Amino acid sequence: MKFVLYFTNKKSECTGCGACAATCPKNCISFIYDDEGFSYPVADDSCIKCGKCYDVCPVINSKIGDLSSFNQFCVAGRHKDDNIWEKSASGGAFSAICQAYCEEGDAIFGAKFEELKVIHDCVYSLNDITCFRKSKYVQSDAKDSYNKIKYMLGNNQKVLFSGTPCQVAGVRNFLGKEYKNLLCIDLVCHGVGSPGVFERYVKFLEKKYGSKLLSFTFRNKNVKMGRLLQYVIMMEFENGMRIEDEEDLYNTAFIQALFLRPSCGKCKFANINRVGDITLADFKKKHELLPEAKELDNFSTIIINTRKGQEVFEKLQEFMKLYSIKIDDVVRTNPPLRLPSKMNNSRDYFFYDLKMGEAIDQVFKKYIAIPRLEKRIWMIIPDRVRGAIKRRIKWIRK
Repeated sequence: MKFVLYFTNKKSECTGCGACAATCPKNCISFIYDDEGFSYPVADDSCIKCGKCYDVCPVINSKIGDLSSFNQFCVAGRHKDDNIWEKSASGGAFSAICQAYCEEGDAIFGAKFEELKVIHDCVYSLNDITCFRKSKYVQSDAKDSYNKIKYMLGNNQKVLFSGTPCQVAGVRNFLGKEYKNLLCIDLVCHGVGSPGVFERYVKFLEKKYGSKLLSFTFRNKNVKMGRLLQYVIMMEFENGMRIEDEEDLYNTAFIQALFLRPSCGKCKFANINRVGDITLADFKKKHELLPEAKELDNFSTIIINTRKGQEVFEKLQEFMKLYSIKIDDVVRTNPPLRLPSKMNNSRDYFFYDLKMGEAIDQVFKKYIAIPRLEKRIWMIIPDRVRGAIKRRIKWIRK
């Protein structure tokens, strides 16, 4: 016999972080995918009702220590190494933090693709962190990471963990105490996409192009007519075909929140009180907020939340060109720092049509909203010109 565990009594609030399964003394909790393609905890009849799973749930309990005693501050910047910047989604801050904090042999945890499924994994060399770069708009499976982290910390090994805020909170709850040799990086998260939807989309792509899909890269950078395109998808197939797509259906539907996990619409971590030592995000409105940074490139936002984070920050200038930024501007331009993701009004219809067996490309096309003409015109204006216009409007309004 099996029974589903929803510790808040609401399935819509479970983040799927995996901390409950990791802490179970009877190993009786497994994760089962529902018909939307998200996994939820299920316990079998060997459960002894010890309550440990309840205690580590980050939705119910946030045992993250007192981060409020530190005066948060924020910078924006870009990695000095052009090669690292090109391989990163934003400004290469994750790589720089790894360089500033880790030495060879230290454990670095992050999300990567493995056979086109997103999982959390660990590497022990800075040369191997490439797999963790770039965004993955699919929820990762981090369950195997928890006990590995605890074992390494117990053996005085230095560990860096990066993930969504609910995953970072899950790690902290699971550990139950602070460790000097643990650095946590949380991401400003717009929500996580359905692994089931992505799996179905991969099958569609393989049928469409007649070959096995080997890699799918989100946010492949491209410069076009004075604009830095940051959301270009790059796909590589077994037959040697290589495709770049500015209007990929999955990516567009994700950005429009068509298939986010239900808990993302109620996220308790969508605020400026962060769970990580360091928070990373895209730096929005660069040409508006930093007109002195004239290069056509994108930056990372780096929010320092703890003294441990500050110690790493003090070494970052060796690897990054940094600018001081007002934290109010960062909150204003990054909605997930002040409120949860707004779920698409067509979300339920989208999943209903998929359940009814409609082709995934047709369901995407049916519910993806086409931007208004004025927005499409605005988006083709060069980045620096748009920044100048916004600064001018802001000056007039004063």
